Amino acid sequence: MLRIEGLRKSYNGMEVLKGVHLELREGETKVLMGPSGAGKSTLLKCVNLLVRPDEGRIFIDGEEVTSPKVDVVRVRQKVGFVFQEFNLFNHLTVLRNVTIGLTKVKGMSKEEALRRAREVLEAVRIGEELWGRYPAQLSGGQKQRVAIARALAMDPVLMLYDEPTSALDPQLSKEVLEVMKELSRKGVTSLVVTHELDFAMEVANSLAVMSCGLIVEEGPPSEVIRNPRSSEARRLFCRV
Repeated sequence: MLRIEGLRKSYNGMEVLKGVHLELREGETKVLMGPSGAGKSTLLKCVNLLVRPDEGRIFIDGEEVTSPKVDVVRVRQKVGFVFQEFNLFNHLTVLRNVTIGLTKVKGMSKEEALRRAREVLEAVRIGEELWGRYPAQLSGGQKQRVAIARALAMDPVLMLYDEPTSALDPQLSKEVLEVMKELSRKGVTSLVVTHELDFAMEVANSLAVMSCGLIVEEGPPSEVIRNPRSSEARRLFCRV
């Protein structure tokens, strides 16, 4: 579903990605871990074309999305992105936050969009009593689940999560992680940047460790966390 070949990206002369290679099969969940500044967020943004890589190629569902001729809007419809900061529209209700992309981008009728929105909101455990509320009236966990619902509503072939629980307290994090676990079990292909070891151990098919712009180790989560081979991974998991 996702193949990344030799990805490089620099900012102001500083190389953030140094030739990253990564693959993710359909229906799998891969967790990406590493210290701050390793390049994890930049990698996700390159996959969704929020950032254009300097070199390398990215293929999603067999299509090279780094091709100069690619339709960026269409690619972003295929890839759901859940940010750390929620990024909801504060002036829109929960229901409108989910339906706006369906009507404006996908061209659905209002009735179709409402039906799809109800499906995904129920899937992420956002009950009807919350649909008319605004983001300021929601908890952090509820906001993040609405953000997941908004991404899912577009029927993406790939979901990207960038530290989706880092701004939440433990109880709210648990709410969001449970939803993510359910989606992974349903076969939603996912690439997840997170520091949640329990999530990686329980849900992920593979774990990749990133350091200084490169993936330095990859394998089954239990092996990478408990018996890391690289010095970078050993430093990351030394307290486990």
